[in-house]
Order: sequence, then structure tokens, then C-alpha cells
Amino acid sequence: MFFFTNVVLFLIYQNGQRIFNQNDKLRESLMEVPWVDKPRWLRQTMHIMLTQANRDIQIKPYGIFTLNYMTFKDLMKFTFSVGNVIYTKKQLTSQTP
Repeated sequence: MFFFTNVVLFLIYQNGQRIFNQNDKLRESLMEVPWVDKPRWLRQTMHIMLTQANRDIQIKPYGIFTLNYMTFKDLMKFTFSVGNVIYTKKQLTSQTP
């Protein structure tokens, strides 16, 4: 059950990371477009697109946390720490007569 839950969580966080990575690809693509000596309307459009591309696209469910690999790693560390504390507490209470 634990393994299945982690796989499902990992897939959800992986989709969030893929969306985050697409923003970097968009920035790189926009920077490669030769737009300096083009008509004014194209320069203005490219300026708007470059400005908007500087904001990171993220999935933030309930506005609390971001879905990406770093958040998944932090969640797994927290889960392991809480599980370790509960396990240690259980071991200490079972050893007392």
C-alpha cells in the first residue's frame, strides 16, 4: 500500500515538474527568435511574450505548495521522519514492563 501510494504521488508531482520545465523551454525558444530588426508589431509582441515567460508556471493545489520534484523530496523526508518518530516511540513503549 505504501509503495502504491508513493508511485501515485510521484506521478502527480512528475506532471507538475514537466509543466515547470516547459517554461524553461519556452524561454529558450523565445530567446532564439531573431526579432530585433523585425517590424514594430512583432517586437512588441515578442517583448510581451518575453515578459510573461519570466513568470514561472507552476501547479499549486490550494495555493499551499508547488508540485515539483523538490516538494516531493521534502514530502518523502517529512513522511520518513514522522514514521521514524512513531516507530521509535512504539519501540520505547513496548520495551517498558
